[in-house]
Amino acid sequence: MPAHGHLWTLRDGTPSHVPPGQLAISDDGRLACHLCGRWFTHLGGHLRRHGWTAAQYRDAVGLPLHVPLCSADLSAQIMARQKRAWDASPEMRARFEPGHQLAGSGELGRLAADAGRDRDRSGRTPGAVRAARAQRLAAGRITMATRRHVQLGSVVAAAGAADLPALLRARYASGASLEQLARLTGLGRTRLRAELIAAGVEIRSTGTNQLASKQARASRNDAQAAARVGTPDIQAWLRSRYQEGATLRDLATQVNRSIPWVRSRLAGARAPAAGKRRLAP
Repeated sequence: MPAHGHLWTLRDGTPSHVPPGQLAISDDGRLACHLCGRWFTHLGGHLRRHGWTAAQYRDAVGLPLHVPLCSADLSAQIMARQKRAWDASPEMRARFEPGHQLAGSGELGRLAADAGRDRDRSGRTPGAVRAARAQRLAAGRITMATRRHVQLGSVVAAAGAADLPALLRARYASGASLEQLARLTGLGRTRLRAELIAAGVEIRSTGTNQLASKQARASRNDAQAAARVGTPDIQAWLRSRYQEGATLRDLATQVNRSIPWVRSRLAGARAPAAGKRRLAP
């Protein structure tokens, strides 16, 4: 696709291939660079060749922050990836909670309007205005932190614990996972880990289960296998079929479990046949 000619000029006199304040989009969704007229799926990476940052480019060509510098397809992919990260991270949601509270109360809109009025003729925000805005944001965070502290106190009281460390020690020792504790307390993962360590709790390695959790999972697996073959006692059923001559592979296929699982259940049932012939597929 041919590049545009120099038909326009930016505010600083730089020749432009695209009208200032606009994006030129091709039929296949690519964007034209104002500076050189070439077409790209993502302008952000290309701008480094010109020695510009995305912020400098937006300011020079007059593009607002809400206009993506990439194709619609790539923008949708980025949004989907960010949504998956958002859904999977309680910590990320906690970090953005103050902003959501400001948006819900209408305060964020007021701050945005104030910011627009505070800009000078060049479109830049004076340092004093930025400092005042940062002070208001810090005050809002303190308010949110105070509110979360009160909510956390209510959770501790409802659980009948003396304080947060006592609650965390008791629940974690009983087998609660970090995810369960995060849902209970409303704390992010980083804060939760810090509170557990401060409470003198040794955090289990990833994938390590407490005995109670292992037993619960084993019971659930037994129940599912029993329901599959229609028996109230899966160990007795396995022992009976094994004594009748079924192999471990046959039994594993019927109950939809692994051969080691079948072997362990036969050993737990102390099957007489297990001592007479080798437990093998």
